[in-house]
Formats: sequence, structure tokens, C-alpha cells
Amino acid sequence: MKQAVIDIGSNSMRLTVYETTETGGFTILFKDKVMAGLAGYVEDGALSLDGIARAVLGLMSFRNTLEALNITQVSVFATASLRNITNTEEVLQAIQEASGFSVRVLSGQEEATFDYYGAIQSAPPDSGLLADVGGGSTELVQFRDREVICADSIAIGSLNLYNRFVAGILPTRAQVRK
Repeated sequence: MKQAVIDIGSNSMRLTVYETTETGGFTILFKDKVMAGLAGYVEDGALSLDGIARAVLGLMSFRNTLEALNITQVSVFATASLRNITNTEEVLQAIQEASGFSVRVLSGQEEATFDYYGAIQSAPPDSGLLADVGGGSTELVQFRDREVICADSIAIGSLNLYNRFVAGILPTRAQVRK
């Protein structure tokens, strides 16, 4: 069966189409990415109307692709992009009304745990620490004998740090120290 997943992140939005098997296996058939930069549309802790429009524009592009591929099984989730704002519920409602997509916002712990399960698909070590630095958050997962010991998220990502501390294209020495 063909299924799709859409990830609304702080920096990019990603569409991945999978062919799944009855035994739980899968093959990636197609990937697409929109550089939305949603973290750059956060004003006073809230996603702006322009940010909402940017998210909807990306989702509508993905909707067109999914319709062309005749794929109806779609799961849409958001991470720090919608988790770390003050107007999450308003944004979710606006996105659903404009795009027709219902979006699930993952907790930081869920995001970290899903990061781990995605990473083990490429056979990582049996024990260690996984770090996923995103645009709006960083997820950390400690694992031992291929089991999650601890999974957490901190609201520090590359894009939100850049937006908070860098005035130009490249940071100055003082901005790096901050």
C-alpha cells in the first residue's frame, strides 16, 4: 500500500511517499522538500499570518503531488515549528481550513523517539546517544542494546538561534559568543 508522511519542521517541510508491506517493511518511493523557514515567521512567540500562509502554500504543493500520484493515505505532523509557538491551536485550525490537512503536533519526547526509530533503519550502533539538530529544536535520545533509555527535546535549533543572534548573513565573533 502507498502511504505518505508530511513533516512540518521549523526550517523545511518534507513529503515522503512509502510503499508498505503486510510484514511491516517499507520502501521509499518519492521525496520532496519545501524550504519554508517557518521559524523566521515567529513574532513575539506566535506564528504570523505570513508564516501560516507559507505553511499552507507548502502543504498545497504537496497535495497536488499526492493527487497526481493518487495517494490518499497521508499523515501530517509538525515538530518544533508548531509546538514552540503560543498560537498553536489557531494555526492548526487555519491550516486545516485552508489545506484540508489535519496536523498532529508531536511532543518533544515523541519527536526524539521517532528520530531514533528512523535512525535505526540504517543500523546504528547498539548503544549511544543520538542528536537531531533541527531548525527549531534539538532532540536527544540515549539508547542501550537498541532500546530507548531516555528521549528529550530542547527548544534550541539552528534556525531559531540564527534568527535570535545573527544580524547579517554570517555571525560576528560577538554573535557567536552569545
